Amino acid sequence: MTAIFEYLDYRTYLRDAYEFVKKEKPFFSYRYISGRVGINPGYIVKVFQGKVHLGLKNVPAFADLFGLQDKERDFFTELVHFGRAKNQREIEMRFKRLGSIKGIRFRTVADDQAEFYRQWYHMAIRSLLSIYPFDGSNYRALASKLTPHITAEQARESLGLLERLKLIAKDNDGIYQVTEQFITTGEKWNAGVIRDYQKANIELGVRALEQCTKDLRDISTVTMSFSQRDLPALRERVAQFRQELLRMSDDCTGEDSVMQLNISFFPVALLGKNTEAKE
Repeated sequence: MTAIFEYLDYRTYLRDAYEFVKKEKPFFSYRYISGRVGINPGYIVKVFQGKVHLGLKNVPAFADLFGLQDKERDFFTELVHFGRAKNQREIEMRFKRLGSIKGIRFRTVADDQAEFYRQWYHMAIRSLLSIYPFDGSNYRALASKLTPHITAEQARESLGLLERLKLIAKDNDGIYQVTEQFITTGEKWNAGVIRDYQKANIELGVRALEQCTKDLRDISTVTMSFSQRDLPALRERVAQFRQELLRMSDDCTGEDSVMQLNISFFPVALLGKNTEAKE
């Protein structure tokens, strides 16, 4: 069975562990588990399906049930806390603890995904490699293509990360090419990381306002009034606009630049309900 350190959802682990054990022990049923852990079989099913959470007082019993000891037991306990986390601060804290418990040996794609979004230039380099032939021999030259510039060592580390994530690969001529692999952002742990990534790109926009000439940028602002019931339709229009630009990018030939698009659409005044600021 897959090591528990590869999981980020304790309920997925429990379901997989249950199915694994049941293949060897047919008597290992929900009713059997109920007798061991003192929980109603119907509730256990809902836990395994991801519909409800396991009570913290029941964690030791489930750890005993699946024979988890030492570091595995600590990881499972922290995994339950991570799954039950109520706010972004706790999510990030629990995620860091999970990484600390499992150690470098069990580094996963999730860890590399988190690293990918911690620096704005990983995405920029990936896009740059689609139009700039690079064979890994001059990282200083690669780094100098970015705006703002990064160091040669940062470029080298970024290439290593992109290769681990299979977002780039060398072709038969030894030139890095962008693959069709994409990173998903749907995992719960990713929310804070994505937020920091978006902040970094907004800061790049501020820098562009000061450092880029007008012929290389288009930054404008507009303030207007809407009904909150129109927000879903407005988001859809924004999404359509992004898709249109992506199609134009796919059809483009002779690319010589990597452009970043940031769209900010948010309230600056509200009437009626939903007027309290959110933390």
